[in-house]
Amino acid sequence: MRTLILIAALPILAGCINRTMHIETDPPGAVVWVDGDEYGKTPVDVHFTSYGSREVFLQMPDHATKREVVKLRAPWYAWFPVDFAADVLCPFTLQDRQSFAFTMEPLPPADVKALEGRAGAFREKALRALAEERKRRGLPEQPPTARHAGP
Repeated sequence: MRTLILIAALPILAGCINRTMHIETDPPGAVVWVDGDEYGKTPVDVHFTSYGSREVFLQMPDHATKREVVKLRAPWYAWFPVDFAADVLCPFTLQDRQSFAFTMEPLPPADVKALEGRAGAFREKALRALAEERKRRGLPEQPPTARHAGP
């Protein structure tokens, strides 16, 4: 009878493993995605249930976007057959906290003059291509302007 009571009480007394992946960045405040799911801004704790590789994606204004694959390594108490005792028979909760730190690289300031120059050159090239296509199709060089009917 005592054996039955002990077996019935075992799930209540059993502990588990609390697995957490801690992610921080320098500077803090980057938005974190792990395997495509958003978890908030750094520093952040992400709970997980299995070990292996995870894709971490970090994004922050005025900084280069970062993508890295990290490896979550199983501790000794998560190896077979010890894992059964740690997950089911252990009367307390085990903590597995794995930390990852990333440095966010600032983006160089934009060269507005060079950007405007490239935009102007692209516009001129597009207008020349449009004029050549109109000429090839026998259309007038400039389309008639749309007239706005006033109120």
